[in-house]
Amino acid sequence: MAISLFVTRGNEKGQIYPVAGDGVVVGRSLKSGVCLTDLESSREHCKITISNNSAQLIDLGSSNGTFLNGQPVTSSGIKVGDHITVGQTVFVVLAENEVDSPPPAPTGRAPQSSTLTPQSIKAVKDDERFVAQLKSNLQFLYDASLATAKREIGPMMDDLLRLTFEWVSADRGCVLLRDGPRKPLRVQSMQYRDPTQAEQQFKISSSIAHHVDDHDIGVLSSDIRKSAHLKKSKSILASGISEVLCVPIRGRGFGLGLIYIDRLASSGSYEDSFNEDHLKLMHVIAHLAATAIENDEYYGALLEKERILAVGETAEKLSHRIKNILQSINGGTHLVEMGLAEESLDNIRRGWGIVKRNQERMSSLVQDMLLVNQDYIPERKDANINQLISNLVDDHQVKAESLGISIELKCNRDYPIANVDSVGIITAVSYVIGEAVKNSRGVEGAVVNVALVTSEDLVEVFIRSAQADIEEENQASHVSEIFSAAKEFFPGLELSAAQKILRGHNGGLDIRNEVSHEDYRIWFPTAGTDGDQMNTIVTSPETTASWRHK
Repeated sequence: MAISLFVTRGNEKGQIYPVAGDGVVVGRSLKSGVCLTDLESSREHCKITISNNSAQLIDLGSSNGTFLNGQPVTSSGIKVGDHITVGQTVFVVLAENEVDSPPPAPTGRAPQSSTLTPQSIKAVKDDERFVAQLKSNLQFLYDASLATAKREIGPMMDDLLRLTFEWVSADRGCVLLRDGPRKPLRVQSMQYRDPTQAEQQFKISSSIAHHVDDHDIGVLSSDIRKSAHLKKSKSILASGISEVLCVPIRGRGFGLGLIYIDRLASSGSYEDSFNEDHLKLMHVIAHLAATAIENDEYYGALLEKERILAVGETAEKLSHRIKNILQSINGGTHLVEMGLAEESLDNIRRGWGIVKRNQERMSSLVQDMLLVNQDYIPERKDANINQLISNLVDDHQVKAESLGISIELKCNRDYPIANVDSVGIITAVSYVIGEAVKNSRGVEGAVVNVALVTSEDLVEVFIRSAQADIEEENQASHVSEIFSAAKEFFPGLELSAAQKILRGHNGGLDIRNEVSHEDYRIWFPTAGTDGDQMNTIVTSPETTASWRHK
């Protein structure tokens, strides 16, 4: 049995190493049958042996391990089509043909099958190499798509440059980007084949950068001294660069930057020079980078637009609230002045009551603004959460009755103790119940439902505003109005403050606008532990079925 190893990724990409007889050792040692320049491989990394018409892969105690079809192995049989990974180098196992062997002695009989001819055997080998190369290209496209999936430009460019080094053997490389039209290029990412050179800075020829950037074309030079464009550049010749690949990163409106790689004459470890296939590959990487950069800029612009709109809506609502409070204070002040002028104690008392109430409203508003814009650190202690919510509902019930609204509370009695900031939780739940009561005004026989569900790990408070009846003949127009309002729904400052408090408890506030009502879900862990796990908890619909399906 004889096989060969075809390199699909790594510095030796495209090389074929035959394996026969006593097998072969793979590693960085010059004595290895398969000598790699991959710095992540060991000097004697692994060995492939052949006996009894079968091949065996044996790891030789390598530092980074040997992988067969993506799985780490110490010893395993291999077959044609398997993928062997050594450091950053990937081999595909191919069947070795017998083209170079002497023809068999004539027997006077015609061959039984035309597939046994040397020409057909060579075709089979070419097909295997083509399939292996195709798989290699597909793997590259997959890896590149994963690299460009990151939103952060820095890590994304680092991954793309690392991927470039895996598929195009180079000594040095960098990505240069600009912040906008007519802005200068700046280095975004750099990489070296030899990590010991990472502290050294290398200069990129301005003639190469300007030529690629100005003409929007790639530069490929496999011999600097013979290049018509580059041989006059003394700085390039003095730097010891032997080969260069540089391609533009082109956006829709302007050049976003460049990707540059080169080889040094001193390295002398490459058998093949940069070629047109390498240039095409670099253009693919540059196109993916350009798409990812523009997507990131578009996403950032959308976020900025949403932020500006949110700031504008917040300022508008705050302005209205402050205006209403000031108008009430002015009205109360006017009553006080009238009472003083007329020596009417009743007017003075009425006016002072109005001023005092609105001073409290202004104080609460300022406190909420500070809470939303400052870090909130809860002062935790064990508290009976059932008792806290029950007392809170009783307080709200008094205020709601004056509006013709009732509040119904249902809760389980399991796990009532929670380690929380009692004042913060009371404030957050009070804000949400107040919002539900406010949205229930005008509904005949309005009932606000509150359900408290506690478990060993999680506290949930479900709040539903009163459900408005929808007349059948006007249902279509009413639904349209409701959804129009939901689209413009903006949770007030109180709900923003509630969300800040709950996030400080590793919890959150979920709001859902329905056609006839609003649903609110408050949740937070019972203990002051890591709340990331709580994001995956889904409450069973049965826990609040008593009022969800009324």
